[in-house]
Parts: sequence; C-alpha cells; structure tokens
Amino acid sequence: MAPPPDWLDELHLGAGPPWHSMGTRALDEDSWLVADDESSVELAYKRALLGRAHADVVTRIAGAVEAEVEAAGVVAAASGGVPDALRQPLEAAALLVQEDLCLLARDASGWRLVSGVVCFPSMWRVSDKLGLHVAAIHGPVPAYRDELAGRVDRFLDRLRPERPVWRRNWLVHDSPELHLLAPSPSAIPPSVPRDLWLRSERQTLRRLPETDAILFTIRTQQVPLAAVAVRADIAAGLARAVRSWSEELVAYRSAERWRAPGLTWLDTVAADEDEPS
Repeated sequence: MAPPPDWLDELHLGAGPPWHSMGTRALDEDSWLVADDESSVELAYKRALLGRAHADVVTRIAGAVEAEVEAAGVVAAASGGVPDALRQPLEAAALLVQEDLCLLARDASGWRLVSGVVCFPSMWRVSDKLGLHVAAIHGPVPAYRDELAGRVDRFLDRLRPERPVWRRNWLVHDSPELHLLAPSPSAIPPSVPRDLWLRSERQTLRRLPETDAILFTIRTQQVPLAAVAVRADIAAGLARAVRSWSEELVAYRSAERWRAPGLTWLDTVAADEDEPS
C-alpha cells in the first residue's frame, strides 16, 4: 500500500461538542488549487458524469452568468487551462481542475447557492441545493444551526477578495465511489478496515472582486482507512472524534454500520503509539 498522504496532517480531529468548526486558514495564492497524480483520471470521470448525469452534477440560475464568467476566468488563469467555449462558463472551468466549483451570491436575506458543478459529492446532490441560503443548505446537519450558522454568515460577509481562505473536513465512507449521492443501501456491515475509506474535502472560499460573488471550491481526496495503520496519532484523533459524535450525527453520517468495529480497530492502531519502541 502507498504511504499515507500528507493531507492527513491537515485534518481537524477535535472531539465534540461542538462537533462543527469553521477551521479556516489563510490561503497561499500559489496553493489555491491542488493537482495530483489522479488528475487525468478524475477529469475524465468528470467529463463522463457531465455527459450521462448532467442534471445531477450541474445547476444554475439565469442571473448567475456574470459571476460564472468571472469565476471561470480566475480558475483558468490559476490552472493555465483554456475553458471549452461551447460549455457554460462554470462547467468549462470545472473541467480544468480536480475541484468541484460552487458560487454563492448575497441577497437581502443572506448568501445563497446560485451555480454549481459538483461531480464528487459526499451524499448530497447539488441540484437539490440551488437557490437555498447557506443555513438551509446545511439544514440537515445536526447542530449546525446552533454551532455555526450565524458565524458562517458573518464570516462570508467579511470575506475580502485579497484574503481567500481554506479549510478541511473529513468523513468515513464504506464506498470508494467519488460520485456519492446517497449512503450505501447494503445491509451487510463493512469489514474494517478493508471496506472503509477516509474521505476529506479541501474547501476554499474566495470573493470575486467584480461581481462580489463567492467562489467555493471542493477538492475531494480519499484514502483507504487501512492507510492510517501506520499513523497511530491520526487513528487516535479519529477515534476520539468518532466516539464523541451524537446519535444524530452518527445517523447523519451513516456511521451506524461501521462505528463500533471501526472504533475497535482505530483504538488498536492508536495503542501502538503508547507502546515503547
């Protein structure tokens, strides 16, 4: 197995409550978009999804075209690619990078999703979120309204074009599928760690100076959970966090099927950290 990726050290592994944290960090312009050895495979998969599942991965309102054009220009400049002029601007931009792309615009009541190309969702569908304000988008997330909703709205209002930010989240899934619209329907418990994947989204937020929209990028990365076997510190952090989840959060993250055996395995790996060498 390949060595564990460097992004494991970027994970926020705090135990709750609170279970949600913005955890934003200043973004170095030179590291805004992240390309790796999977680039050609993932871009080909994006193109295939745009062909066969377009309604699932692309959504937009008519008034978003100016923001889409500005966002496409920014992405093209950063990636060095040339957008396909025959496609809608944000769709063309999304085929230049591994990131999924969303645009938020503000109205009198707050920030809402006005355009998106999300090929690699983690159990959601971008077309279901079109036009929703940020709090409503995260409405199904347990404790989000109490822990983050107000802070996120204020943060977006204060975001400046010259100060983009980034953050990471993480989940454990029992499928390696990148285009993951819904939890696995299988009733068979996964084998741990063989059937589990640690999945993370590197998210960035940048305000576009001309249209004042916010471009939200989502770079999905994952690794077999077994890769954590050589990182006892990460296993310990994951175990602490998972053990602290509320019952509602466990259900929301579809973790009922793997939580107990997953914790047993993570605890075993974490114990290695305390053993004398």
